[in-house]
Amino acid sequence: MTDSSQASSATVRGQPMRKAILTDKAPPPLPFYSQAIVCNGMVYCSGNIGISPVTKQLIDGGIGDRTAQAINNLSAILEEAGSSLRNVVKVNIFLSDMVNFAAMNRVYERFFDDPKPVSMSFPRTTTEWNLLTGRFSVALALQSQSSQ
Repeated sequence: MTDSSQASSATVRGQPMRKAILTDKAPPPLPFYSQAIVCNGMVYCSGNIGISPVTKQLIDGGIGDRTAQAINNLSAILEEAGSSLRNVVKVNIFLSDMVNFAAMNRVYERFFDDPKPVSMSFPRTTTEWNLLTGRFSVALALQSQSSQ
């Protein structure tokens, strides 16, 4: 686990400093990406699906359960980065079937206060994990002022 509370917008040789975020409160990333990167006061999160951070398995249940788990995973990553769901600016949602959009959206709206983040939803054909929801990705989230 990293101590991401010290993330800043410092530069190294004129380049923005990037800091990888890692928490055991969300599923571990695959070896070729990070759970999130903090750069210039913004948190960029990788996509998440409804995997339990404890079992490392896709949770049982339907689209609502898996949507909630994916957003809980993102919330844990954002908190490790010194942010929260309240600071989310943009969300990308990849659905395995757009038929699931309304069910996903009913759960999604419970997690975000007004003003809701901008959001884009895309159909994504996938056979991996037999996904119902696809992936959720926080594209941009502000770090809280106390973390910068």
